[in-house]
Amino acid sequence: MELVLRAVPVRRGVQQIHQSYVASLFFGDVGRLLNDERLYIPNEPDLPDFAQRKLNPTRVKAIARYIMETYQDGTTFFPPICVNVQPSPTYRDGCLYLPYHSVSLRLTDGQHRCFGIRQALKDIQAEQAVNLPILSQLEIGILIYAGLPLDEERQAFRDQNLLVQRPSVSLSHTFDRRSPTVLIAKDLLKRVPQFRDNVEMVENSLGKHNSKLLTLSTLVTATKHMFPNLNSQKDLEARIEWAATFWAAAASVLPDDPWRIKSKEERAIQRQESLTVSAVVLQALGMLARDLFLEGVAAENLVKWLVRLGEIDWRKGNELWLKQGVTQVGATGEAIISNTKTTVDACHRLLQEFVGIVPVSGDK
Repeated sequence: MELVLRAVPVRRGVQQIHQSYVASLFFGDVGRLLNDERLYIPNEPDLPDFAQRKLNPTRVKAIARYIMETYQDGTTFFPPICVNVQPSPTYRDGCLYLPYHSVSLRLTDGQHRCFGIRQALKDIQAEQAVNLPILSQLEIGILIYAGLPLDEERQAFRDQNLLVQRPSVSLSHTFDRRSPTVLIAKDLLKRVPQFRDNVEMVENSLGKHNSKLLTLSTLVTATKHMFPNLNSQKDLEARIEWAATFWAAAASVLPDDPWRIKSKEERAIQRQESLTVSAVVLQALGMLARDLFLEGVAAENLVKWLVRLGEIDWRKGNELWLKQGVTQVGATGEAIISNTKTTVDACHRLLQEFVGIVPVSGDK
């Protein structure tokens, strides 16, 4: 029995032996090849042919969920997987011929995609068996290396992973049209006056020469705090309207209108002296918004609830922040603030006290 793949040869080096092929595999074949151990992943450190990283089950589940959420509308976007075929395949008439029971397809890149595909096939069989044939017939690209020795296979793994750079979180959010919390955050850019042209959409951090108020990654995180566990795009409009009103209300009560567009020099000084523009405070405000949303506070009443925020001394050197664990004393003796869950939680508790919200029993 043979595995036959339509393929296109690709010259990888100047010598004839440096040969690769571009082909594709059905999702169903990926699952079968894994089950039959024909698709082989040497990811255990004690193996003599160790050439892969260990499998991360959390990533596998996330990829399976991604497939389940996207396969029906054709927005499952995967880069090709890479395999080293041992022994070298036979190529003729536009096809690769692989002896099924003796071939070894050694995966050099894409093990999490492959295991995610297999998990998605299992999930759909359990939950929507009628759609199993549809998912099984989707394809993933495959780059096939012909008979690499072990040292070159390891080099391929190293190069494929070391030379890849993930996009910044902000840029990833900028391009995302799927996540409901990202969609809310991007809509807020249009509806909240202080956010228009004032949010960094590409970088994860704001350097001293960046005049923006906050990053999109911070705004998305604050939105996730505001509406946790939001998984559906249905009926977002009411949430967007309420969230926009909350942020506009918060901006209106803060002293000296700190969220307005400023010059680079003004913003740099503000970041040194004030907490109003710190990522920690913006995330804590998102958590405060969640409290008010759960309390059923109407949008028109938000200013009344938030007005006491204007009474806070927002200067970074205020002893109140230090006592509450929001800031710390740095090596130079100046107050600093670290963007950690502990600090965000401490800031949230302080804002709750000022606004007059009693934490729900069990909340921390």
